[in-house]
Amino acid sequence: MELSKNTQSIFQKSLKPYLKMKDAFVDSDAINTSAFAKETLEEIQLIRESELGTMEKSHVAKIKKMLGAISENDDIENQRSHFVLLNQNMVPIVMNIDNIDPKVFIQKCPMANNNKGAFWISADTEIRNPYYGDAMLTCGSVIDTVQ
Repeated sequence: MELSKNTQSIFQKSLKPYLKMKDAFVDSDAINTSAFAKETLEEIQLIRESELGTMEKSHVAKIKKMLGAISENDDIENQRSHFVLLNQNMVPIVMNIDNIDPKVFIQKCPMANNNKGAFWISADTEIRNPYYGDAMLTCGSVIDTVQ
């Protein structure tokens, strides 16, 4: 995947509100999840489509759609189902950013998404599962590091 420096920079900036959104999922806080999804979307919308290849355009379109769906919803379980699809598109892009600072960790819960597994991005190695909140807070593992 080829990402321009500008696109990489925008995605890097979008990680701050994304990580806050992930923490709001951990806390099962639908209101803040929605607010941080909107903030993340505002960053992602700065990406120039002219800088994207076909595959990258597809990922970015799905990211925008899922962030919109999360931000416009107040049901945490519905938001979580959109979070699965968001991360299926966000994680591959983040893994192609050069020199992320600070580094981030790709984590996976094998039980989320009807036992198909689901990914998310975290700022630290400690597992705080956004798909189940308190019910299964530490279910998951670090599968990759991006730096």
